[in-house]
Amino acid sequence: MTGQTAVIARQDDDLPEGAVPAIGWSWQRWLAVNGLIGLAYCLLAAISFQLREASAPVPMWAPIGLAMFALLRDGKRCLPGVAAGVATSLLLAHQTLPFALLHGAGQILAPWVGAQILNRFVERPAHLLERTDAALKLLTVAYAAAVPSACATVAGMAAAGLMPAGQWLDTASVLWLGDALGIIVTILPLLAWTSGRAPTLTAGRLIEQSVVIVALLGVLAATFFGVRLLADPVLQLYAALPLVVWGALRFPPRIGWSVFLASSLVALAGTAHGTSPLGQYPMNVQIVVLHGLITLSAATALFIGAAMHEKQMARRALRESESHFRALTLLSADWHWELDASLHYFRLPDELTGAHFGDVEVDGCAPWEIPGEEALTLPWVLLRQTMERHEAFRDFLSRRRDGARWRYLASSGEPVFDAQGAFAGYRGVSRDITAEMQAREALREEEFRLRALVDALPELIVLKDKHLRWRLANRAVLDASFLKKMAWLGATSEELAAHLPSMADVLKKNHEIAQEVALSCKPHHEEQRMTLADGQERVFEVSVIPLTDDDGKFNGLVSVRRDVSTQREVERLQAERVKSVQSLNDELEKRVGARTAALESAIKELEAFSYSVSHDLRAPLRALDGFSRLLVEDYGDLLDEQGREYLARIRRNSQRMGELIDDLLELSRVSRAEVHRSLTNLSDVARDIAHELEAEAPDRHALWVIPEGLWVDADPGLARVVLENLLRNAWKFTRLQAQPRIEVGQAVVDGQPSYFVRDNGAGFDMTYVGRLFAPFQRLHNNREFDGSGIGLAIVQRVIRLHGGQVAAQGVPGQGATFSFSFGAARPD
Repeated sequence: MTGQTAVIARQDDDLPEGAVPAIGWSWQRWLAVNGLIGLAYCLLAAISFQLREASAPVPMWAPIGLAMFALLRDGKRCLPGVAAGVATSLLLAHQTLPFALLHGAGQILAPWVGAQILNRFVERPAHLLERTDAALKLLTVAYAAAVPSACATVAGMAAAGLMPAGQWLDTASVLWLGDALGIIVTILPLLAWTSGRAPTLTAGRLIEQSVVIVALLGVLAATFFGVRLLADPVLQLYAALPLVVWGALRFPPRIGWSVFLASSLVALAGTAHGTSPLGQYPMNVQIVVLHGLITLSAATALFIGAAMHEKQMARRALRESESHFRALTLLSADWHWELDASLHYFRLPDELTGAHFGDVEVDGCAPWEIPGEEALTLPWVLLRQTMERHEAFRDFLSRRRDGARWRYLASSGEPVFDAQGAFAGYRGVSRDITAEMQAREALREEEFRLRALVDALPELIVLKDKHLRWRLANRAVLDASFLKKMAWLGATSEELAAHLPSMADVLKKNHEIAQEVALSCKPHHEEQRMTLADGQERVFEVSVIPLTDDDGKFNGLVSVRRDVSTQREVERLQAERVKSVQSLNDELEKRVGARTAALESAIKELEAFSYSVSHDLRAPLRALDGFSRLLVEDYGDLLDEQGREYLARIRRNSQRMGELIDDLLELSRVSRAEVHRSLTNLSDVARDIAHELEAEAPDRHALWVIPEGLWVDADPGLARVVLENLLRNAWKFTRLQAQPRIEVGQAVVDGQPSYFVRDNGAGFDMTYVGRLFAPFQRLHNNREFDGSGIGLAIVQRVIRLHGGQVAAQGVPGQGATFSFSFGAARPD
């Protein structure tokens, strides 16, 4: 099912019972409905033609009732089916062309016009059976619609030469009655079967209806087919009328109108057969009388059924109204009471006496005679005078003490008069409003606290309504703007400006701002300068905030002014200080630039000095060492042992001087080096240095402990410098050990990775650990362990360049441990 079809189906389901759907049909449904209408029309037309052939005047033309019902229910969508039924029935009856055209036009036009009139007069087709006014309209329309139908049929017969001119009026009247009867007899059962709900039958009701139906049809069959049950056949006919009324009163519409249709057909068949109790009269007289009887019976049954339905609906509405009123009464928190003509209580609910009056006896007392009850709205005397004048009163408040609290009662009453207009007393309601009064008191207290809070605020606060009139102003506003002795409540800022010339400009501007906020419903912020009552000019930070209702419409505003004069003065002083500090910073930057330039010059001079040391000092040292070596080689035989010793000392010291120069240059280079961190494997670097040391002294052997995976984020070159200096020291100071052991490892100190180099060499005294990392400071003499005293200083410089720490621990004769870290690693 498509979405549109689903919507159509749902709309059909939601229609009131008997209503005509206002939506389109599918072509399958349209074809089926119109085909069914055409077939039913042909069948009814065949029966009606048979009746007409049996008796010259047509006693009833049932198809017109079917056509009007179809057009009434589904409108012009059924018009093709009606037209097809009319055309087909005329063809099957072998009617002449003039008669067929005129008669067919009348059979289509009459029900169409009747259906349009009924649709205009009634909301639903079902109302034709349920309301007396609609039933009257149905009968009127049936007889009115039969006029064009009968006229068209007579015209067709005249055009076909089937009737002389002298019989036109008589035949038209008979046809008119027959068509009207066909509408009434046919449309009523169809409306009943399509509008009413399926009846719910009990066994007793079924037996009753069966007996009445059999009796009615039996009496009519006997009467119209010549069976004499009574001396006069007409009496038999009148005996059926009570049964018709019985059916109208007791039968559901579907069953009742179906029985009525069957009864009408029995009567018509008997009349056409010639056995009617009116057989002594001409056939046209019989038909007219029968029409009258059937129409009278139909009208009687129709009006009785409609009246019964209206009565049932009225009873149902009354029951629903009573149930609704009873439910509201039970759910209501009000108490209902009554006073007699002497204004004394004679009907008072127990809930009121128990909840409000307690144990006080109230019955027989007037309201002002109840002990402990205090009047609040009016004095009791005035209320008594009002009631003695027989006037209504509303929301009269009274109270009484209930222990430590008060209980409040709101009463309303109206005078009651009897059928003769005499005063009979009062009837009214009372409601316990203790909780409401307590809420009001709490609201007043809360309002007082909020007002006190607003008055205590130093800001200037004004509340305005949607008309921009002042509704609230705190004490700060009144003190600052000369408003204490003015009637400012309910006035606009523009109106107040006329009475305050000194503040007219400020008030007018504030009114303009308020108008802009009211139009835009957006907050407004700015700063204003205002002269206060003491003559001081102050700076205010103004915030105007709109207030809106639940629909977003402007409902007022709140204006808040905060004195920021001191703050602005502080900001001004701060700005002056910032300007002064900026000036000092500029001067400092100039000095730093000059010092930086001087430092760069000194660095260049130091680099030049280092170059001079590297080249100019090395040349004499090389010459000194070279000539000393030549003296030993060429003239060593001429020198005694002491002379050769002197030359050896000269060579050793010149070589040591060269080493010191190299170490100084290395220390200077390391101090100026830039750190370029990358992931470095210290394990691999340590093994490379160990291999170099063993290659330099093949006759030495040591136990190297170097674990795998010592990764560090450091400059690879500088990291090698650190390890090389520490490992060379360890290699040097374990020279005298029988089983030298050198270990490289890792530890975690304060959450950061730390590394160490440990040996079991000569060690050192911790007393002198402070001198260990100073340049040229040595804790061992050159005779035991040679060296320049620069290595550990270089290590410390490299570690500091990385932002790390280096430390040493040692014990003389047991070795030393040097721990170091390279600072925090990069985030990646």
